Amino acid sequence: MIDASGLSKSFGGRTLFSNVDLRLDAGDRLALVGPNGSGKTTLIKILAGEEQADSGEVRGRRGSSNGYLPQEVEVDSSESLLDFVENVAGELREVQEGLTEAHKLLEEGDSSPELLLRYGHLQARYEYLGGYTLRSEARKILSGLGFSEKDFSRPLNSFSGGWRMRSLLARILLKSPEIIFLDEPTNHLDIVTLEWLENFIRESKAGFLIVSHDVSFLNRVVNGVFALEKSGAVRTKGNYERYVEERELRLSQQRAAFERQQRKRADEERFIERFRSKNTKAKQVQSRIKRMEKEEVVVPLEAFSSEKPAIRFPQPGRSGKEVVFLEGVVAGYGPNIIYKGLDFKLFRGDKAVFIGPNGAGKSTLLKLIAGVIAPSAGTVTYGHNVTRSYFSQHQMELLSPNRTVLEEILTLPGYRTEREARSLLGGFLFSGDDVEKKVSVLSGGEKSRLVMAKLLLEPGNLLLLDEPTNHLDIDACETLKNALFEFGGTIAVITHDRDLINRVANKVIYVDGGRCEEYLGNYDDFLRARSSRIQTVSPGETEAGESAGQKSSKGKEARKNAAKSREEFYKRTKSLRSGVSELEKKITGGEGRLAEVESLLSAPEIYSDPKKAAELSRERSGLESEITAASHEWEALALDLEELEKTLREELELE
Repeated sequence: MIDASGLSKSFGGRTLFSNVDLRLDAGDRLALVGPNGSGKTTLIKILAGEEQADSGEVRGRRGSSNGYLPQEVEVDSSESLLDFVENVAGELREVQEGLTEAHKLLEEGDSSPELLLRYGHLQARYEYLGGYTLRSEARKILSGLGFSEKDFSRPLNSFSGGWRMRSLLARILLKSPEIIFLDEPTNHLDIVTLEWLENFIRESKAGFLIVSHDVSFLNRVVNGVFALEKSGAVRTKGNYERYVEERELRLSQQRAAFERQQRKRADEERFIERFRSKNTKAKQVQSRIKRMEKEEVVVPLEAFSSEKPAIRFPQPGRSGKEVVFLEGVVAGYGPNIIYKGLDFKLFRGDKAVFIGPNGAGKSTLLKLIAGVIAPSAGTVTYGHNVTRSYFSQHQMELLSPNRTVLEEILTLPGYRTEREARSLLGGFLFSGDDVEKKVSVLSGGEKSRLVMAKLLLEPGNLLLLDEPTNHLDIDACETLKNALFEFGGTIAVITHDRDLINRVANKVIYVDGGRCEEYLGNYDDFLRARSSRIQTVSPGETEAGESAGQKSSKGKEARKNAAKSREEFYKRTKSLRSGVSELEKKITGGEGRLAEVESLLSAPEIYSDPKKAAELSRERSGLESEITAASHEWEALALDLEELEKTLREELELE
């Protein structure tokens, strides 16, 4: 439980929030929302104990634990991924070391009552801390977050920043604290992993406070909203969609109250002006003046509402029908070849969204289309009058930290006047002194808006965007979605934002295993097509003009070949699958008996019979060794099976 009262915080002479009260209990799943600069991240840090408030108090239940996932994280450790995630509590590691020492002494023949009593206490504490289920739970969480079996033994510092963020999230979820604070947890997740996280949060008994720009994610997981509005903090029940409905109702009611008061005051003022000089009405005039002075003036909530960025892509010049054509493309990084002979087309008016697992090659495909990287073989051809505009998170790193916001715009080739630059920046909420801010002090959202502003200076009719909603607040995301919907050119975008896909996309490209599967429509259409195994026809095939009979014949032949391929696949993997299955049964049986032995050893009465306790201890040690050996053998076989399945899928062209 977290109970905060009277929290206030200012930064650089500007008040972020004041007198905020918030209680968060187990089972609460609150979205923390508000515009960029409203103090969401600062508030979450204060509640998590990472930062101090200027005033106010944060109280927690004695013995309760919290977990905090920041937007940006610096995790640099040489320990393996699995060891890093499992090391969730110093006490558990200490108990584990104590048990290892006690096992060694027992194996050496020491059966003293003192050792047996200490061993029993350590066993009970280890079980209480979840030591026996820790590894299997860690593996389950890591798999859910997209890590493969072979990743578990890799050093943590060999992973990219996004994957390290996932590892920290896994560690927090494994720790299972009573309260979990998540600041933009979806930024580094693909859609499959995002859906896994949604299910995990919904099934968890912990309390959550979540900052996210992803409206679909919030609508699926939260049961309440805590909003930092300009008029003050507001808490509502239900998901984000319900909060928006209630906010609009409050706005409507406040607007109506304001208009009523304005009409009434206008009538009063007319009466005062008309009869001010008449002695017979003097008493009534003075009464109305005093009443107006005492009356609390209703302020319309629009006065407290936040500005929204004016993201609007200029309508581009018309391109040819074929916008870009990739033929026989081979591309990758060093020995890691992602695409082997890829053919892919985009046509004028396509609003294509690339989805698929992390590491499948979505960003590589977008970079190939953008011309950022060149294929090692094959061709990338652009159609008539095609001009490209490319946005990626990497471009935020290319901003000069020593320049001001205004200087970033003025240093671009061909830019004309400071007035034009200020006008453009004003549309992205950089106004007044904000344009003089150094890039180094900008938030992630402000940097993202600055890069987007630079993109609009050289608009193309082929818009290529890699996760454009990351670091933007909900209002900015909403404006961006509307701008993309209204854009008259061609779009290719990578995003995990399902609301954006549903509102903008007219085709979904599923990228995995070096292949691109095309589905017409938005994300909901894609899900329906995937679930019913319906393959849509690409524009190139449509133009080929195949008859219905030809398509039907080809469909039957394809299904027959696919059935043969699946039969061959299962035949060639049968031996390894049987081995993996047998080892899983052996491990499960061993763990079951180990649990029985642990239960016996945790009973105080067992230590009245030192001989029996020693026998059980030796059996426990033997079981642990057998389970460890079987687990190592299982890991090796599982990796072999995974590699064989991957090879066969490519060889047999299975999905």
